[in-house]
Amino acid sequence: MKIMKITLTLAIGLAVLACNKNSETESVSGYNGLVINEIAAHDESGVASWVEIANGSSSSISLDGIGLYLFDTYFDGKQIWTGSGSLAAGERLVVSTEDDLVTGIESSADFTLVLGKSKKKAIDSWSNTSLGSLTEAGSYQRLPDMTGEFRVLTYPSKGKENKIFDVSDTKPNAVWMWSKYMDEWLEDDAAVLKEIKALGYDHVLLNFSGFENRPKIAKQFIAKAEELGVTVHAWTQCFYKDGSWINPVDDDNNCYKQEIFDDILAHCKKYIEEFGVKGLHLDYIRFGGTAYKHCPSSEITGTGAVTEFCRQLREFVDTYDENIVLSAAMMAEDNASYYYGQNHYQMGRYIDIFMPMIYRYQANNLSYTDSWCIKWTKYFLNNNNGRATCWSGLTTYNYPSGNTVVGLDSETILNDCKVMKEGGATGIVLFRYGYGDFPDVNELWND
Repeated sequence: MKIMKITLTLAIGLAVLACNKNSETESVSGYNGLVINEIAAHDESGVASWVEIANGSSSSISLDGIGLYLFDTYFDGKQIWTGSGSLAAGERLVVSTEDDLVTGIESSADFTLVLGKSKKKAIDSWSNTSLGSLTEAGSYQRLPDMTGEFRVLTYPSKGKENKIFDVSDTKPNAVWMWSKYMDEWLEDDAAVLKEIKALGYDHVLLNFSGFENRPKIAKQFIAKAEELGVTVHAWTQCFYKDGSWINPVDDDNNCYKQEIFDDILAHCKKYIEEFGVKGLHLDYIRFGGTAYKHCPSSEITGTGAVTEFCRQLREFVDTYDENIVLSAAMMAEDNASYYYGQNHYQMGRYIDIFMPMIYRYQANNLSYTDSWCIKWTKYFLNNNNGRATCWSGLTTYNYPSGNTVVGLDSETILNDCKVMKEGGATGIVLFRYGYGDFPDVNELWND
């Protein structure tokens, strides 16, 4: 009788355990497809931390009764967010320390994040132990979106599909922009930025002074631009500083000045890691007409210095494996290699987009013909080593009297864009915002 009682008790206990186990399974089985999709863990740098939760299923999923639980040096499963409402199929929700997330997450230390009914009933979980810390602007992202493994990217995709940037997915229309206009573009809920995007300009080349002198505003500008689908490139000044040209050739010692290269590389690293830019635009990647004077040997030349820096920057950027775009402002003049050190064929091994400054309007109301513009566009298309495309750069202003600058109307600018297209350009770049009425270029490349 006693043995029968023990056996019965054991059976009931096993049944309860089985029931509990089944209950636990049932408690999360209705959440298939709900995942932690992206994590920006920046507590150590004082930047907002945020987590993106995504529904990769084909049905709506309730968020009631679930939460995010953090395991790290300080917390053993602390609930840092409580869900409510529902998430439609394919929808994503971003929770941040700026709103619903009760504490930040630090990427420089190991942590585990659990999405679940409780800290022990996980719907999804992930630990950063294998990937380490983030760059200041970066995030951990599932690739492919919602289904893949996590990896570190320097640019986030907050609230959007996780994917490696591909410039071919964008419209090849860009604007050179002085940093002083950042505030204006952000005013009234970014009305100007929205207008520029609506007109078909998917790229902004933001002058380096914004990154160096007003980093907080630059980060706000980049975040808003990315939210609206506008890619920001850091408009970087290479061999020119404070009104003077910088000679990257050590003529006396027959070598290149690596310290100059390293300084520019350090700034590019900052623009990528701290600001999350997807492009680097090289301005003044040349000499001021004196490249031929800096050739101490057949191996060390002015032209070689320009090419060598492009090579080093390409090698550096490729370490990120994120399709960060390199573009260069090019001189549309004869003998560019001799005077400026720009050998287009050699540079084309490393540069993605040539942006030749085909500025047809000159002082005293002079201008170049359509055939001149077409000639130079074709030149860059035919002398790029097969890698670089050509986005022709054109001015948005004229000089009707002396050196007085007057902005052009949109019809004139659009006609100039079409001239560049006739020459074979695959994109256009307007110099610059602040002059002229920008035309709608959404249909420019459709045919």
